Amino acid sequence: MIVTSAGTGATSRLIAPGHEDARWQSLARRAMLHSECEAVEHWRLPAGYPLQVSADHGVEEALIVLEGSISVDVPGEAVPEARAGQCALVPHGVEATIRAGADGAVLVSVRALPSEITRALPPRRPGLPA
Repeated sequence: MIVTSAGTGATSRLIAPGHEDARWQSLARRAMLHSECEAVEHWRLPAGYPLQVSADHGVEEALIVLEGSISVDVPGEAVPEARAGQCALVPHGVEATIRAGADGAVLVSVRALPSEITRALPPRRPGLPA
């Protein structure tokens, strides 16, 4: 078992110079998980900080808000704000801007392969030794 703690330790990274309170940390990567899940990440964003989601990233993304709030701006769509305790989903193939609310945001993102890819994967048969 691998246990990773979110925080400002050696594995926490600055997102951009000049934004010391904008930090990112990988909690798990594909090699540590079932292959359908790409990554689990912890984000700490200051008020108004934007993150871009590119349509060609090839993943669906669940954004679980732990503190504060975020908006997910998708061109041509009205998307409500997600607050602490809520989850926002960004589907595969969508351009979006994730923006921290007025008090900033702490969130966990879970990135997974879309169903059109996972359907082509061989069936998973987890087993335990006898």
